[in-house]
Amino acid sequence: MENFGILSLLPVAVVIVLVFFTRRTTVSLLAGTIVGAALLYGTGFAKPWLDVVYGVMGSDLWIWLVLVCGFFGSLVALFEASGGIMGFTGIAARFCKGERRTLLGAWLLDVVIFVDDWLSILSVGAAMRQATDRFRIPREMLAFLSNATASSVCVIVPTSTWGVFMISQLVSTGICPAEAGMTTFLKTLPFLFYPLLALLCGLLYAIGVLPRFGPMKKAYADLRSKEEIRETAAKEEPEAKRSSALNFIIPVALITAITIATGEILYGTLACLVFCAILYLPQRLMGPGEYLNTILSGFKDMVGVLFIVTSAFILRDINALLGMPDYVIGAAKAAMSPQVLPVAAFLIVTALGVAAGNFWGICAIAFPVIIPIAQALDGNLLLTAAAIISATAAASHICFYGSESTLACSATQIDNVRYAQTAIPMLMVPLILSTLFFLGAGFLFG
Repeated sequence: MENFGILSLLPVAVVIVLVFFTRRTTVSLLAGTIVGAALLYGTGFAKPWLDVVYGVMGSDLWIWLVLVCGFFGSLVALFEASGGIMGFTGIAARFCKGERRTLLGAWLLDVVIFVDDWLSILSVGAAMRQATDRFRIPREMLAFLSNATASSVCVIVPTSTWGVFMISQLVSTGICPAEAGMTTFLKTLPFLFYPLLALLCGLLYAIGVLPRFGPMKKAYADLRSKEEIRETAAKEEPEAKRSSALNFIIPVALITAITIATGEILYGTLACLVFCAILYLPQRLMGPGEYLNTILSGFKDMVGVLFIVTSAFILRDINALLGMPDYVIGAAKAAMSPQVLPVAAFLIVTALGVAAGNFWGICAIAFPVIIPIAQALDGNLLLTAAAIISATAAASHICFYGSESTLACSATQIDNVRYAQTAIPMLMVPLILSTLFFLGAGFLFG
């Protein structure tokens, strides 16, 4: 494979520049992939570019992604159409008596739904949207809080989808044998600085101990200056259907239980679609025809999300062909030392994850490359592994065109660019603190 060196960073640079000028995430991502393909293949890039597209859309991962994402959209639509979400919102309203308690409630709900970050993001976004609107909390704040909390919790819980994946990485790179995977993962927990700090910062932002600043503060000011317009519009909207909160709580609990039992969230999603029919039809919350139409409508609502995520996957493969991950990791190797390796791993893997728009993929690349470096330097393997795991979570929060951020935007009905403008500055607090912690820990334990 030809080495493109620093030119391998060009597609990502194109995406970042275009997205802020055009405010169109999918178009910017596709433009970045075309620039990368032109670098790879010159003027005859069209067919090889399409081959990459076909490769992405024909992969088992992409098919799984379409099914999970689409059926999640169907479930959210069913929860809304049945009135279950409004019923849950009614219960939440008893607790959510103001801005702080509402945001605290959203944070706690994200913590409770720990099994999978997608499930958490979509459930909390849909369930708490009305409550945050009531107390004039920008939806940008809800998107930031749900995304920052969801994967942070999943990373530190070994029985979540993230936890299981990270344990597999520890085993596959020889850090521990398979039978010691769980105990080894638990030993990394004290060093998972980013997810722990992101959780703490999310809580402190929610209860007002940490102040909102920058574009997020402006989002609050802009929203409250339009209060009268919002109240007028709200009065004109038809009242949403309301039913028992159990019509939301029981299906979410079912997905959680089946995902934990099987280790596959698609099974939980499919089972929940069937269960919702058994739960809703006898209550006459909807007829069979409306039930099927709602499933299709919810699936279609996720098409925009799938376009963004698919474009990010195409960019990932183009970056791999350009050798971008190898170039970045290779450029940093010469400056490595046991003390600096953890903080370098954290920053490099975070940057690669954001650039690629793919987090588990970059994590799977980073483990077999960085862990041998730590072994050769006689560094702290647990600290280095924790740095890679932390970086994976950080990238999923910061990358505004990644799957987690896109789902948070979909659930809260905001644009990805608005998420980037408001959330990224807030995320710099745990990111900078984590960088300092990994630097200090490298000299203490490296």
